[in-house]
Amino acid sequence: MSPEQDPGFWANVLLWLYSHKTEWGYAGVAGMCSFLRSAYAKSPWSKCVLDAVSCSALAFFAAPTLQVIGALMNWNIPDAAAQVFAVYIGYMGNDCISAKLKGWIGRKAGETDDGQ
Repeated sequence: MSPEQDPGFWANVLLWLYSHKTEWGYAGVAGMCSFLRSAYAKSPWSKCVLDAVSCSALAFFAAPTLQVIGALMNWNIPDAAAQVFAVYIGYMGNDCISAKLKGWIGRKAGETDDGQ
């Protein structure tokens, strides 16, 4: 019997989805914000959807990411910060977040921006 035919498999899938309902909510908010921002900018349909899906994937991990950052920096980060972070991800979009990360990594690596 394949895993897809096993009722226990689907019960575990549904249980996992239910146990991560908060993260799915963050992903939904980020995806909606990203889609609306892209649609307002009159981006092509495929770019709107791709940006929304990728922002949703990033926002799904907003709470665990903030928990790790809080533990590393010894900060007390409230639970609501993950929702704000998810909205920020959706509002800024992938292009902006990618550019900021590349700039930060470049500065940490000691690269200079001399127009190359």
